[in-house]
Amino acid sequence: MGTQLQTDRQSKLLFILFCIGACLLPISKAQTNQPLSQRPPIWSVEPKKVGYSLSTYRYFRATVGGDRVKIQFLDDRRLALAWLTPDEIPAKPIGPATNVPSHLHLAILDAHTGQQTASHEWPCSSVGVNLAYTASGQWLLSSDQTITLYSSLFDEVRDLDNVRTERSHTFVSPSGRTFLSRVSDSHGTWRSQLRDSATFDVLDSWNDGRVAKAHLTYSDHFILAQVSGSSNVQRFYLRKVGGDWNPYSISVFDSQPPGEIGYGFVNDSTIAGFAGGKLALQTVEGIELFNSTLPEAGLYLSSWSMTATSTQGERFAVILGRSRGLNNRSLDLYPLQSQDRVVVYSISKRSAIYSVKVTGVSPWPTQKHPVWNVIAVSPDGQLLGVVSDEGVRVYVLPPAE
Repeated sequence: MGTQLQTDRQSKLLFILFCIGACLLPISKAQTNQPLSQRPPIWSVEPKKVGYSLSTYRYFRATVGGDRVKIQFLDDRRLALAWLTPDEIPAKPIGPATNVPSHLHLAILDAHTGQQTASHEWPCSSVGVNLAYTASGQWLLSSDQTITLYSSLFDEVRDLDNVRTERSHTFVSPSGRTFLSRVSDSHGTWRSQLRDSATFDVLDSWNDGRVAKAHLTYSDHFILAQVSGSSNVQRFYLRKVGGDWNPYSISVFDSQPPGEIGYGFVNDSTIAGFAGGKLALQTVEGIELFNSTLPEAGLYLSSWSMTATSTQGERFAVILGRSRGLNNRSLDLYPLQSQDRVVVYSISKRSAIYSVKVTGVSPWPTQKHPVWNVIAVSPDGQLLGVVSDEGVRVYVLPPAE
């Protein structure tokens, strides 16, 4: 009896070791085959030195544009970070739709040294909060259903009530000159409006049933609507500002990615599309610029919110993920979607020009706090900024030729 029990234990141990080995093999292969940069960042700063600390607010789940800490280059010399803190620490978990009186904190750092040069804070709600630095050098703050424009010195310029904006990622165009909003009339009918980020003037407005439930991505002059139907069939409509919606054809890949298919504008007239391990880039006229695979098998883009563009429109960056952990339905074990690396692409070179490793979620119970990464690219495309639970760091990218 004892011998049989010992044999069963040894069999279970061997099975566990085999599973661990199966998980580590792809990691070893990735380490030898990935063209990752080994150069350290030009500077890095711990979270507490910047001012953000999420460990204290265990039950507070509010974000800025869907990010725990939002990062944006103001120009080629300054980097901004924004995060929310509650006015009182909640005693119980707070959901995303629960409004908690909060403050939005802003820290501005020297992009080349990491030295903090300025800071500011606003009282706000914890719902629908987003912040963007516009092309005119002003601050656009969305809180609940109010949008307020502030000067570079944080004086209030104008506001707009009863309006909704994009709550995740950025809610301004790649150039920072326009933003998308939704307003409701007296009959409860919603209209989408493209507005000037400096004047709030309406540049375009529509209420079309074909795109009522579409995912919209836009630039200053074009809006792309992605409509998902039954059986994952997707239709696309493209609209030039002031024009009509027209059917649009974009590269759709046969492979089924672990995450969603992502599309977005990387500059005013160029659209990127990710699906599985492939990337396509084409103009609004339908001219394909390139169609290639991601740097390594198993990598994918989980969402277009995992991207960053340069305002000059020459480069863009993405956070690529991979599945980690065991996948055994009989044991009720499933892999986790974990961020793996940041890859920077050059539109003129039509290829990836830089890649750096980031820390993602581990399938093993060793991480005692949330793990996340958010990225930004400087306007000239020469710097990559990464903010995470580990801190803030900036990398120098290869020079343009």
